[in-house]
Amino acid sequence: MRLLRTDKTLQDYVAQFRMTRFLNENLLDHLQLFRFPVYTPIYIEQDEQQVLYFLVEGEVQCSHYHLSGKLAVFAVSKPFAAIGDLEILTSERLRSNVIATQDTTMLGIARDVVERYGADDPRFLRFLIEQLRDKLVKTDALQKHQGLPAIHRLAVYLLSQPAANADGAILLPDKEGLASLMGTTPRHLNRVLRDLVDDGCISATYPLVRILDRDALESLLADL
Repeated sequence: MRLLRTDKTLQDYVAQFRMTRFLNENLLDHLQLFRFPVYTPIYIEQDEQQVLYFLVEGEVQCSHYHLSGKLAVFAVSKPFAAIGDLEILTSERLRSNVIATQDTTMLGIARDVVERYGADDPRFLRFLIEQLRDKLVKTDALQKHQGLPAIHRLAVYLLSQPAANADGAILLPDKEGLASLMGTTPRHLNRVLRDLVDDGCISATYPLVRILDRDALESLLADL
């Protein structure tokens, strides 16, 4: 992790994501800019949380380990998102591992600053509630579809993802992470992806994939 103090760049992000909507002047004054190279751990399960982050560029993967030792990915976050919002105002240790899956930029505020200037601020607290609500809805949607065949779960996921560029392409996680999100194996995920490519539903350009036939993907879910 590299800590930067480039005020112009930091202020550009604040303006881009309209962060003055939920950060008061004291919180804004204590914002710092962080760069995380790909595969850098950001949070480690059971550590004490020291910083609340705001994801402004890149991608992070949230996961935890089952008692069996198996790694389970339960979320992939892209801009804009708060990272660490669940535990920041509690004494609980971190419940998940968070790793940068791309070169990632985040803004951050130290825990003691959040407690001092944010814990009693209604706008800031409302923002945290909205972030937690959005994550709960996405997690609930994935869990509801866990009983479906992998191709249906992947169709649901693809149809719910925002475009990553002007060409309409979707940037997917690495295959191991996506397989864990889908509740399947990387080998089976490869078969499902190949089937969707062969059927003309998506492009063969993983991880930057274009939906070529949205109607065909939606038809997979029509009778569910």
